[in-house]
Amino acid sequence: MAKGDNTSKRTVVQDDDFLSLRNIRANFSRRLQAISIAFVVVLGLGMVAYFSAVPTGGPEEGGYGKNIALVNGEPISREQFEFLVEERMRERALLSGDALGAIGVRAQVFQEQVEQALIAQAAHKERISISDRDLNREIEKLVDEQIKQERQRAAQGKELTDEQFERIIRNSVGKSVAEWRKELIQSWEPRKPMLRQELLRQRLIEKVAKVPNPSDEELKRSYDLLSVRHILVSTGNRTEEQARKRAEEILQKVRSGSDFAKLAREFSDDPGSKENGGSLPPVSRSQLSSTFVPEFAKAVEALQPGQVSDLVKTQYGFHIIRLDSVKPNVPADFEKKKAEYAKQYVETQRNAKWQQYLQQLRQGAKIEVLDPELKAFQALEELQKLAGKPEYTAGLTRVIEAFEKATQEMPSADAMVVLGLLYQQQSQQPGLAEPARKQAREKAIAAWQNALQRIESVQLRFMLADLYRQEKQDDLAIQQYQEIGKVAWDNPAVHAQLKSIYQQMGRKDLVQKEIEWEKRYQERMRAERAPAQTAPAQKP
Repeated sequence: MAKGDNTSKRTVVQDDDFLSLRNIRANFSRRLQAISIAFVVVLGLGMVAYFSAVPTGGPEEGGYGKNIALVNGEPISREQFEFLVEERMRERALLSGDALGAIGVRAQVFQEQVEQALIAQAAHKERISISDRDLNREIEKLVDEQIKQERQRAAQGKELTDEQFERIIRNSVGKSVAEWRKELIQSWEPRKPMLRQELLRQRLIEKVAKVPNPSDEELKRSYDLLSVRHILVSTGNRTEEQARKRAEEILQKVRSGSDFAKLAREFSDDPGSKENGGSLPPVSRSQLSSTFVPEFAKAVEALQPGQVSDLVKTQYGFHIIRLDSVKPNVPADFEKKKAEYAKQYVETQRNAKWQQYLQQLRQGAKIEVLDPELKAFQALEELQKLAGKPEYTAGLTRVIEAFEKATQEMPSADAMVVLGLLYQQQSQQPGLAEPARKQAREKAIAAWQNALQRIESVQLRFMLADLYRQEKQDDLAIQQYQEIGKVAWDNPAVHAQLKSIYQQMGRKDLVQKEIEWEKRYQERMRAERAPAQTAPAQKP
């Protein structure tokens, strides 16, 4: 019922979503906090080299084709896609401290490009366009604002004449203010396509997501806190007709006076609210449209306290909703900050309308994915809907096959890492014979070894070493641990983890080496922190 991918509130989700891209990144980040910045820089440069080598020719040239997808018949070019992936992966690797922080970037960038294509098409339909003149005017405004901020910074709160500012700029950049301004404008040239896209988006929002300023009463009412309960009959394990029939039977029980909370605990398919009698966290009226899917939000808005809705159909199934109470919650400083609150209200409602509009664009779009790797990631997202269901095992097999096909030619590190995780997940499926489990683990090892040929990742080496130990191949595991020690040569947290692992494995010789590393590291840190010694003055 709720929007987005929230797993802890207001949506019906499965608990077993280990393979969601979000959780993959989260699980990786918990394994290791950081590695040396020098390594990260080298890693980023290595990624540039790898992705710049990805072929962009057609299949007849041995490449992947010029386009990765068609959105309502219009292509998304591979060249632009790979460029954006490269930039995003470098950012993620730097932020997370490890290459695995960039897992899922390809799928994320693809979704963003699909959205951009839909926005461009919608803007064209609405007869919204950005001329070169519009674009240049916007760039000049941005540059002038940048110069203004630089002047304020240089002035430090004091008066600064044009002549003084001119001298400051000449001293710092070796150019006059006019020359510097021209240079800044020219620097926008490669970013013009992105700026044009952003301006299109802004103008489309202004047209399709208009929100009038609220009256005082509307604004006060927007702060009402609503307590809501619901019973969900999911269509996940049933046909729509079966779910409707079951929901109608439950609704009859509610109408006849049966306890709503008791019925929710007994019949609801929403694990997040079931045990609480269907109760959802209180939500302000202004947040209804941004918290719940449109059908649910509209039904809640129409209810009076104590009233129960008819059946409400959403993408999750059929809901029976009861509005328990409405509590006024107007801020104490409402009169003082009324204008500010009104602005926040408009922004919140506009954003909600815009998100609904985007959702409608996606639902009505024909998106044809051409790239086999992106097809595999799509299949992975679909697999999450089967979590906890009998069909999950068969679905997992299909997704593995999709990734195997996608990684037959010039695979990305992304795909190889995920394929290894899929094999690992397969090895843990109940009812699987031990020879099949062993084979799945061996395939996971091979996939991660392949990924390590494309990226360097301390986290991935830890994961690979764990698998080696499960296979009783301690020598190979130790090779990975020793390689980790070389890569993270200056990271005490990693070396502490390595020492602990060596102790568990009974390798006193390697534990001693880590102790010696710690001593050298501490000595170096003390030397760096020690104040510089000055020679004593000589007596005359």
